Amino acid sequence: MKVLFLSTSSGETTKYLESMQSCIEAQYQMYRYDEPDHSDAKTYAAAKAFAPDLIVYIGTRWGPQPSTSTLAQITGRIAPMIHLCSDAADPPWHDLLREYDSKGAFALQVAIDGNDQWPGASSGLTLLTPIAASHFPAESKPHVERTIACGYAGNPGNPLGRRRTILFELMSRNALTLRMRADLPGSYDQMCAFLGDARMSLNIPFSGTETTTQVKGRVIETGLAGALLMEAHGAPTRKWFSPGVDFFEYDDIGAALLMIEHYSKRPDVTEQIGANLRRRVLAEHSPAIFWGKVLDKIGMRAAA
Repeated sequence: MKVLFLSTSSGETTKYLESMQSCIEAQYQMYRYDEPDHSDAKTYAAAKAFAPDLIVYIGTRWGPQPSTSTLAQITGRIAPMIHLCSDAADPPWHDLLREYDSKGAFALQVAIDGNDQWPGASSGLTLLTPIAASHFPAESKPHVERTIACGYAGNPGNPLGRRRTILFELMSRNALTLRMRADLPGSYDQMCAFLGDARMSLNIPFSGTETTTQVKGRVIETGLAGALLMEAHGAPTRKWFSPGVDFFEYDDIGAALLMIEHYSKRPDVTEQIGANLRRRVLAEHSPAIFWGKVLDKIGMRAAA
């Protein structure tokens, strides 16, 4: 089996290929379609030359990207192509997702933000971010040995947004350690190591436009790291995991601050809740389960 990934140049997307690679034996190739000399013709030619059995397209709403007609030609003439969309529930994506469906750009669209309120949800799949467990130790570090009380692995986002307000307020109280994401070599594994040394992991579920909420990839990463997930009340995370058992919810900045202050002294509790989430993630949201559902949906499980 040969699998081609078409992606932007973001280092964040490499983990999607790695997740499939961790559970399905195949020949893989990554083609970055937004390089400076990008063109639809070159993208099509690269796909044709590799002659894949399956193509995984990682889309972007803005910036250089193949036209819908080119994507449809690739799907129709070369190999079935699925679209992984990390922000399908965010409204700016909706017109493009509808266009993809109406013009046959993909064999399947898969939202990986855990929120099924997106155009095409009834015919596509809504899942959670696939991440290979190999980025994290097989045995989680005991919480009494972890040096970070509460961490946030991610970027602050919009300078005027609620995410930045929450982060900076908690940081100003010395309640939170921030670890920015970057595209530098080794940066992702360094971020995973950061989470593996945190007892609690704060999540802020707002989409980029802050008009909806999502199950961030950080939720899965927190589970694999065995940290206690602190999630904002009302996030769709509670549709996938059990609040109070697999993670804790906070209502506002004040509640988050009190939670951090209290549980920073209770490594026994943070370790137990973190272990619960880790078990659920490994049992229900592993790459093998994710890609199995995708391949089943397009009738390719037997080929894998």
